[in-house]
Amino acid sequence: MKNKNLQLTINALGTNGEGIANTKEYTCFVPFCLPGEVVEATANYCKGKIVYADLVKIKKAQNGRRSPKCKVFGLCGGCQLQHMSYELQLQYKQNLVKNNLSKIGGINFDVLPTEPSAKQYGYRNKLQIPITKIGGKTAVGFYKSATHEIVPTPYCHLQEDWANKLCDIVCDFADENDVSVYDENKKTGLLRHIVARYAEGQLLATLVINGDCLPCWQKLDEKLKTVFDDYGLFVNINKKHTNVILGQQTIHLSGIKQIYGACCNIKYNLQPNSFFQVNDDVREKIYDDAISHTDCDCDIIIDAYSGIGILSGVLAKSGKQVFGIEIVKDAVEDADKLKKLNGLSNLTNICADVNIKLKQLCDAYKAKKISLVLDPPRKGLDKTTRDAILFALPQKIVYISCNSATLARDVKYLSQAYDLIYCKPYDMFPQTSNVETLVVLRKKS
Repeated sequence: MKNKNLQLTINALGTNGEGIANTKEYTCFVPFCLPGEVVEATANYCKGKIVYADLVKIKKAQNGRRSPKCKVFGLCGGCQLQHMSYELQLQYKQNLVKNNLSKIGGINFDVLPTEPSAKQYGYRNKLQIPITKIGGKTAVGFYKSATHEIVPTPYCHLQEDWANKLCDIVCDFADENDVSVYDENKKTGLLRHIVARYAEGQLLATLVINGDCLPCWQKLDEKLKTVFDDYGLFVNINKKHTNVILGQQTIHLSGIKQIYGACCNIKYNLQPNSFFQVNDDVREKIYDDAISHTDCDCDIIIDAYSGIGILSGVLAKSGKQVFGIEIVKDAVEDADKLKKLNGLSNLTNICADVNIKLKQLCDAYKAKKISLVLDPPRKGLDKTTRDAILFALPQKIVYISCNSATLARDVKYLSQAYDLIYCKPYDMFPQTSNVETLVVLRKKS
């Protein structure tokens, strides 16, 4: 079957935006297709009756197809949907959430239309990109889908100009000063990744290195000064030969040490490793929506996975007692600075594992009316957390998710005691198959 030429009619889209074609013998998955299209493809991997194929040619195109803006789309694994019109992308994400709720959660629900992003390109405030060598020159690029093969990406359209300028500066610095680049196979070389954050006109740029120091960093600093007015330069030491990007130690070299900004009328500080939603416009829309659904009749609000505390801070402005739980120490330090900056004496930030602390808080305040806000990582909620929620039975749960599959699983589990009353997708990541979703659960009477 491998390398066999296939003539297929696409009838659906998969969870990663790939086309699905059903034949009498196989179910075929082909990327970069639209429903209704007739395509030519080549099988590259087979497992039972499942075939994964590479797109060769569109023989009959459908409305909604467009020319990708990026020259390496289809090679680089960063985007999956640039061949779709934006209207079709929004519809696809609404259907993805609805289908996951139905198939995984067993819940048929009228999912609201996807909230669009103000920017379809150039929306990311964060850069995280590996460094490589191409033809003897230092270059940056993203990994080809499902591989560790770097596709050179001179200009990423999802990033703003600041990110592309930063990449050029770092590559020029490395070449001019003969700074080596990490080779994943040989486990040698120094420069591994560029990690950066840009907000409010301020840049925090971190070079991840396989070593103890960055030689000639002062020359890189001079280059940055010619382009950026307000920046900080850092190195992060990561000598482990794994696919984890950041090591444990980050060292400040020059410039500002943190970003000062405001979101939803809350002042905040960002350190180089702080978690912060990548799309400023959509982040504010989600937070506004989450706040509007938090129960006004509650006594206590618990914000689990609270990050740097922006949402906790906005919730605390209601005058309620708010607890933020976050396991990352740097993020909790940011949250405590936010609390002080905004004079929020009714906000308590706790550095702890949600799986443990949530149950303890619910035990301590079981006589009170509790509203719970959840914003977990992609893996969703652990069973320990789900059980703690069912033990405490807060009146209302506002759940923000970046993975609608684990969201559907968690909603199904919590449906023992809760009804789903609201579900809205947000396009936090245009041109990709990722979708952010906000749901509201209300305790059954």
